[in-house]
Amino acid sequence: AVVNGILHTLSQFSTSELLVAVGLRSVRPAERGEFTQRAYSAGKLNLVEVEALADLVTADTGLQRKLALKQMDGSVARIYEGWRSQLIRGLAHAEAIIDFGDDEDLEENENGTVENIWGGVIAQVQTLRRSMEGYLDNANRGEIARDGLKIAIVGPTNAGKSSLLNLLAQREVAIVSSIEGTTRDVVEVSLDLGGVKCTVSDTAGLRNSGDDDDSTGLGTNRVDEIELEGMNRARRAAKESHVIVCVLDATHVQQLLRDDGSTPSLNSADGNDTTNDGFQMVTSVLRDAYANPGQEIIYVANKADLLPRSDAAVSTPPIAILRNRLSLDHAESTSTPDTNTNGTVVSYAHEISCSTNDGVEHLLANLTQIVLNRVTSSSESSSNSIPTEELTLITRTRHRYHVTQCVEAMARFEMLAANNLEGVELAAEELRLAASELGRVVGAVDVEDVLDVLFADFCIGK
Repeated sequence: AVVNGILHTLSQFSTSELLVAVGLRSVRPAERGEFTQRAYSAGKLNLVEVEALADLVTADTGLQRKLALKQMDGSVARIYEGWRSQLIRGLAHAEAIIDFGDDEDLEENENGTVENIWGGVIAQVQTLRRSMEGYLDNANRGEIARDGLKIAIVGPTNAGKSSLLNLLAQREVAIVSSIEGTTRDVVEVSLDLGGVKCTVSDTAGLRNSGDDDDSTGLGTNRVDEIELEGMNRARRAAKESHVIVCVLDATHVQQLLRDDGSTPSLNSADGNDTTNDGFQMVTSVLRDAYANPGQEIIYVANKADLLPRSDAAVSTPPIAILRNRLSLDHAESTSTPDTNTNGTVVSYAHEISCSTNDGVEHLLANLTQIVLNRVTSSSESSSNSIPTEELTLITRTRHRYHVTQCVEAMARFEMLAANNLEGVELAAEELRLAASELGRVVGAVDVEDVLDVLFADFCIGK
């Protein structure tokens, strides 16, 4: 309303004597990103800094703001420009050899000794390529910090998934009911965990349809087509997430005990677990997670307040049963998590009560630490601070693509350069392509198609 009022008032002045007095002929609203585009065209901002400004305007968390400010100060652009300068220097030497002949591949250094220029170029490119590969090999931490982390809450029906989401969001986001199948779609809420933007998804409860002939375990005998689609979406949400929070009913976990007090392994491949309907379905979903490298799983036994702890017959708490079942031989929930051979991390088992809030604070602290570990290279990062050096990251898919293309061109250069001067022309072309890819990151090379999309993302007047 305020902006509209200002625009209306300015439109009334467009033909008035006031504008003539100050030397203006007309007044119009700026186009989206027009001021930023003018700064870029005038050379006051490079493309990385323009993107950082866009990220700053849309930042939702403290970490996103720090990332944007770190890139706006020019430190990231200087890294790219430094890489590009090294490539251009090597390209200049290669072209000198092409233009002036084989005799020019020798020069006298400061000590008066002769060294091979071409060999120096190869060594320089090899060193630079390894440095760039180090930036690429960061598990997409920069993109995750910028775009946010995905957390999926999965589990059987009536385990307390929606209650947990409401506690984490500190408001009534999802409907809570004792009726099975209340949640039939994916309910998302955005949270700030340790400064990192996280999208937490509550999913439909998983339960067996009762159709044993259905290979998916999701037949239609017990569930209608809407609930069936909800469970399919729950599977997709779990597969696409970075962290899975598996919520189980603590009273049902107790039922997993065999007569001899032992429990079968959750990761067993026999699929003969029929003790608990929901647990069997969750096991099926989590098998997909074990095939997806890099995911982390937290197991939560909810409704711990309903356990008959005064009963001497109940000697094994749910959290111990989960650890046994998950093959986690840790004495405390703060122990080092188990890592699957394909990169899937089985994090900690927690025993909580959404009704009394017991254990929820500990679960939230553990979840926050896992989130922070995903965006930093240090496993000891605290929820209060993130090292400044961790903020200089590749934060956009566009950046990663061009840097990857550059590294691949440099690898091809090394292969061609291995033939000494026989393939110098082709090798030089690979260096030219590598430098061009880095130029596209900072906008030194034609990137009109990128600019059109980027400036359109700005709000009016920025």
